[in-house]
Amino acid sequence: MDHWGNTYDNKIPVEFVKPWERPLDISFALTELLKHRRFKEAIDEKRIGALGFSYGGYTVLALAGAVVDYKILLRYFATLEGKRDLDAITEFPGLSELIEKPAFAAMTNNVPELKDTRIRAFFAISPGTASGFISKEQFNDIDAPVFIVGCEADSVTPVEKYAKHYHRLIDGSDYYEFSGHVGHYVMLSEVNEALQNESPIPFSDHPTVNRKKVHQKVAELAGNFFGESLKP
Repeated sequence: MDHWGNTYDNKIPVEFVKPWERPLDISFALTELLKHRRFKEAIDEKRIGALGFSYGGYTVLALAGAVVDYKILLRYFATLEGKRDLDAITEFPGLSELIEKPAFAAMTNNVPELKDTRIRAFFAISPGTASGFISKEQFNDIDAPVFIVGCEADSVTPVEKYAKHYHRLIDGSDYYEFSGHVGHYVMLSEVNEALQNESPIPFSDHPTVNRKKVHQKVAELAGNFFGESLKP
């Protein structure tokens, strides 16, 4: 689904650094689907799962009940390491300066609850926003199955600080890690040579990495996870 201000052809930097917006978007879309005359007939409301990658990985964890500590997150982004993390998001230059503005901090004071109890299982791939989590108590509201996937060579959301960090904090979560030179953007679609040459960073992999095989493995992991977690 599209997120206003935070999609490929609709980029507004401030919308990218408001972690509460995406979970709210998902819940809104689900509500509308469940009200729709045709779609609601095709949905088993007791067997709804959520899967997300990168920022979407955090999004599904928020929907599961994970609660960001925005003060901790903002303090982290004020450090040199935090600024480097923001600068690694090349499609949104200048994020660190944006976050330093008082107006942004003020936005974090009245964030609504993001957990959506209609969703019964959560699959997070290379989840972001991990710097806003430091304790298991922030995950106390999670009472549904969680599966986390990491990539050893991920330079955008490094596994130790992101996927593994979440896995350590979320009791009972399952974890799988792609080893070797599998990086962050391997989860994006395969593309033709022309687009690969135009955008080499997200669409080019190390010679030892087969993007199609990675996708097949993710599909297998997700299929097995949701099949088991959402049994009738």
